[in-house]
Amino acid sequence: MSEYQNIIIVGASAAGHNLANYLLPTLPTSHRIILIDALDYSFWPIAALRAAVVPGWERKVVVPLSEETVFPAGSFHKVLAPNKVVELKESSVVLEKPFEGSAEVPFFKCILATGSSQPSPMRPPPGSSIQECQQAFVKSQDEIKQATKVVIIGGGAVGLEIAGEIRAAHPSKSITIVHSNTHVLNPSASAPESNGKTLSYSDPPTLPKLSTTLEKILQEMKIDVVLDDKVSIPASVGDDPSDWSGRFGLQDGVKKIKLASGKTLEGDYVFISVGNKPNVILVQKVDEKALDSGLISVDEYLRVRSANPASLLTKNYYAIGDCCSYPGWKTVINADYDAKGCMTNIVNEVKGKPIKKYVRSSLGAMIIPLGPDRGSGTMTLPVLGTWQAPQAMVKAIKAKGLFVDEAFLPRFKGAKKVKAAA
Repeated sequence: MSEYQNIIIVGASAAGHNLANYLLPTLPTSHRIILIDALDYSFWPIAALRAAVVPGWERKVVVPLSEETVFPAGSFHKVLAPNKVVELKESSVVLEKPFEGSAEVPFFKCILATGSSQPSPMRPPPGSSIQECQQAFVKSQDEIKQATKVVIIGGGAVGLEIAGEIRAAHPSKSITIVHSNTHVLNPSASAPESNGKTLSYSDPPTLPKLSTTLEKILQEMKIDVVLDDKVSIPASVGDDPSDWSGRFGLQDGVKKIKLASGKTLEGDYVFISVGNKPNVILVQKVDEKALDSGLISVDEYLRVRSANPASLLTKNYYAIGDCCSYPGWKTVINADYDAKGCMTNIVNEVKGKPIKKYVRSSLGAMIIPLGPDRGSGTMTLPVLGTWQAPQAMVKAIKAKGLFVDEAFLPRFKGAKKVKAAA
């Protein structure tokens, strides 16, 4: 049996990894961090779309995940990667691969930072190695290079950013975005449920001026935008080989893509961008009543809560980041805020002190780069509210380097230093 009390963190992306960093200097030596992830590398989704288009960037979005890259030399804290948690129990988790002679690992507290899933290239292919992940990006780069007419389904942040990356790298390609809203992004609030409660997974509305500014820039970049319409995704392959089959990526020739309005587009490359899916299957298996609108339900302390009074998860579990029901944007900066708030309560529990209510900072940003030199965004400041960021600021803050050097690489505090790929 271990001499330490374990603090288990499930998921080593922004929320989970940052939490480990915040806990590292604050925990007493009686408690050990165990950081668990299904992959043996970390992935930087903010730069994924550029990596899908621009050769060389596939090396910038991945870093090996190990005790040597995460923790200082001589640390007793552990990184279990690649490994998976396959079952949650009240005071222990069951692993796919044994650790210290057992598949079941007890804990003092467990934090679920399982994030969300999106199709490649926004997330690595499930179970892929670092080499396979990079190869998938190279394949995407090659396919986009071959394409002549690109159709992008969805005009949210991802759809706009991939369009901007393709235009910056390939000035002559035809690019069309199809978006179901009357403007790009989400300038109108989501409708509430019948009981008046807004779904926790619904993002807040974006500033309308941001949408219109981006539409103007897209027009200048000769990117066509079809608004208030949807692509009709066929359920099966039709008889006409010139009709789109519903397959995404590079097509075997130019296909006719039908819209709900009856209009038809032509495309030989189709990219889908219709949101992400929170990774909540571990909680769902144990207690479906601990889910809220498809997310892990948390209280004002970030502890898991449930409508089931006999739930196994409400005593020792927290949830942070994309997978949890705390309202607001699912962004890297908010995942970092969650990690800081959770760290405070974990340390207080270790020390036997009262935990504190978590109130996420109102300081935030919505920055949409359209390639390395264009884009727009908003900044939200306490008291001052939300205002639009000028294009020069967008370029300086995010568009050029996509925070690889400023936020991704500095996350790794280990004895083995990581560097940006040339």
